[in-house]
Amino acid sequence: MHWILSNFRKRIAFATRNPAYAVKALFREVSLSDERFLSKITGCRATQIRAFLHEPLQTPEFAACLRASQSAMANVGIYSADLYAKKTLLQYAAIRALQPDRIVETGVANGVSSAYLLLALEKNGHGTLHSVEIGDTRYLPAGKATGWIVPEELRHRWDFRIGDSKKILPELLQTLPHIDVFIHDSLHTYEHMLWEFRTAFPFVRAGGLIFSDDALWNNAFTDFAREADAHYAAIIRGVGFLQIQRGVSTPS
Repeated sequence: MHWILSNFRKRIAFATRNPAYAVKALFREVSLSDERFLSKITGCRATQIRAFLHEPLQTPEFAACLRASQSAMANVGIYSADLYAKKTLLQYAAIRALQPDRIVETGVANGVSSAYLLLALEKNGHGTLHSVEIGDTRYLPAGKATGWIVPEELRHRWDFRIGDSKKILPELLQTLPHIDVFIHDSLHTYEHMLWEFRTAFPFVRAGGLIFSDDALWNNAFTDFAREADAHYAAIIRGVGFLQIQRGVSTPS
């Protein structure tokens, strides 16, 4: 219970410092705005997507893993992913709704997002997460390995590769007949983000999705959405969500 109260207090403090953001966030919660957009790109009811958002913390083993990880994460004196961030839950819900067979992500670090994605695949009962991580230990607590947060019982669905995505991503994509979801969460420069989107694009099936963490850091996501002529693209809680339509030219 302490970890829930601690997280709640942090969110109250943030809302107090940022009242305009808090009002907008409250409106999105009440109107199911985020869930309605995810409904458009997954074909799942918005109310079901809202239900998915509650699943991780209602899964005892997973919730216990997050609690155990919290103290180590709190001791890291640099930016690291919020264990309970709404943006991570939205990606989780999108995977539950879409029911993908193959997800490719770049960027793992501590493994927070990877853990949520793998939990979604486990609850779906099928699917594999292919992750590419350069192996930068600057964002890890001392003595922890890349992806250390991911529970052992979820790792059977995980193909985890260490190395530069410039080399590994094209090689990985060539081994797969297609992918359902591509997720960028590695180097957030305009050039690298755009390169990853363009590299993954030909392999994402029609109706598949591209996510981009920290999509507001630069214009790479919005520029790519324009190039891809995406009918459904939005940045929600800092994460870009885009649905692939085929019959358009490949961005280059």
